[in-house]
Order: sequence, then C-alpha cells, then structure tokens
Amino acid sequence: MIIMKNVTRVYLIVLLVLLCSNTAFALEPSAFSFSKPMLDSDPYSLIAAVNQLRAANGLAAYSTNPILMGIAQSHAGFMAASGVSHYGVGGSRPYQRAIAAGYPLAGDLTQGGLFSENITAGSDKAVSDAVLEWQGDAPHLNTMLSSSLTEIGAGVVQVDGYYYYVIDCGRSTESGQPQVIPTSMQAEISLLPSNPVVVKTLVANTPESNGKTFHEVREGETLWLIAVSYGTKIDQIKAYNPTIFEMNIYPGQKLLIPVVLKPTATPELSTLTPYPSQTASPATATSVPVLSTPQNDQKIGNLETGAGLNSMKTSDIIIFISISMAAILLTIGFIFALKKMQE
Repeated sequence: MIIMKNVTRVYLIVLLVLLCSNTAFALEPSAFSFSKPMLDSDPYSLIAAVNQLRAANGLAAYSTNPILMGIAQSHAGFMAASGVSHYGVGGSRPYQRAIAAGYPLAGDLTQGGLFSENITAGSDKAVSDAVLEWQGDAPHLNTMLSSSLTEIGAGVVQVDGYYYYVIDCGRSTESGQPQVIPTSMQAEISLLPSNPVVVKTLVANTPESNGKTFHEVREGETLWLIAVSYGTKIDQIKAYNPTIFEMNIYPGQKLLIPVVLKPTATPELSTLTPYPSQTASPATATSVPVLSTPQNDQKIGNLETGAGLNSMKTSDIIIFISISMAAILLTIGFIFALKKMQE
C-alpha cells in the first residue's frame, strides 16, 4: 500500500509538470501566431531599397526628385481606382505625365526621353517583394540599375491590405529647364494635369435615406481618389454620372456613387511633397543614354505574391504534440502499474 501511494505521488507530480509546461507553451504569444507582420511599404523605403540594389551593383544612388514623387504617387492612386497599368489619366504614358508636371526631361522627347517606370501591386506586398519582383526581367531591372538615369520618385497606395507601387526614374536636362515640347506632342501634353493639387485622404459620405450616396467634389479631389475612398472604380462612377467628360470634375459638383463598401474608409496615401516650380537638379551622369522603351514602361508587373500571414513553426507543433503524447503514455503506464500491483 505504501509503495502504491508513493507511485501515485510520483505519477501526479510528473503529470502536473507536463500539463503545466504544455499550458505555458500554449499560452506563449509567439506560438501559433497568425498576426500580420508590419510591412515596409512607404515611398521612401521603396527608394532606399532601389538605391541599396544600385549600391550593390557599384552604381551611384538615385536622388529623390519632388516632381517625380508627385507623379508616382498620383499614378499609384490612379491604379488603385482603375487597375494596374502604365497608362494614366487620358491614356497618358509615364514620360508624358512627367513633362506635363514640369519635369525637365532630358533626351529625345519624341522617343520618350530618358525616363522609365516600374509598377506592381499585390496583397500584403512589401517593398522588398516589389523590388525582388522587378529584378526578374531586364526592362524592370534596367529601370533600377540604369547608368544614365539619375533621379527617382516613388508612390505607394494601400487599400484594404492591397498595395500599389510605382517608381518613376528619369534624367533632367543639364540646365534644369524643360525642353521645348515638340509640336506633335503639344496637344496630348496640354490635356494632362500640369500642377495637380493632391489630397491625401477623403472621408466618404454615408448613404441618404433613399439609399443613394452622393459626393460633393472638393478642391483638389480627383476621380481616382473618390473611387478609392468609396471602394468603387472610375468607370463605374462615370457610368452613373453621364455629365462627366473624360476625367474632368469640378469643385461643387455632386456625383452619384454606385457602391459604398465602407462609409468611413479612406485610402492610406503616403505624404506627398508638392510640385515645385521647375527647379530640378541638373544631371551629373555622363554614361551613354538608355532610352525607355515601350516594353519597359508598358509592361505590367501585376503579381499578387507577397508577404503573407505568419505560419506556425513546425518545431513548435512537434514539441506541443510530444508533451501531450508523453502525458497520455504516462497515464496508460500508471494504469497498467496499478493493475499489476493489485494482482
């Protein structure tokens, strides 16, 4: 009887230790963590990642240009509202948007000048994911590692965990002054925003009693910003408002909004440096120019792979299962031992 009591005490102590360790493991915050990691996803981190890649390849860092920052951020927002494409407002190409904004683009303007753009988008996609993806083909890699381009701008928009990235890289004229726009290009350039006012966020209105939602346009708002804020698309807003011509809206105009997903949602736009008045720094590179090509600025990097949820560690699962199995086996062994003693 004394032996049986001692065996029982030993069993209970061992079982208690196993159960406590298993409970502590189960309550460990790092175990079975499914929380989303903090993504590095701001424009300046994107520029830093590109310059880090340039440094690794023996190239001088790109200098940040406020005009390029402006057009990159605007295009990231435009993509969030209308789809991932190099074509922007009015079907504009990247270099056309740069010229219209006042960037003193160097090179042959009729051939696109010394300019190149990379874009991509994806769910939970971090800066590192975007830069790694762009290294996958020559045109995108050339945008980041060009020896003739000297300046960069970046834009990032995040909507419900979906990230839109843009980098615009160019080279300004030696004088820092814009070239004369060729006659053949003047009509297209004149239709594009020359110095748009960029609004960071927009608070969406709630539906009226009749179920319809109207938005009154404020100064500086754009169709893409309104579309992103209401969780809809530019084409849908235009379909509900036949009076909209092209992309033109004006302050005070009331727009019928087709879809309201989240009445208080706002796009997370990064802070944007306002456009200056044509004061870009002169270029210093003397390498042979590398002109942007249709393949480079038209190719869409629309991959949806990126950083996802943290997964459970295999080693943690094994430890958890092992402790549980040990407790079960100990219990079975104890039962057999008691039966044997009783015999």
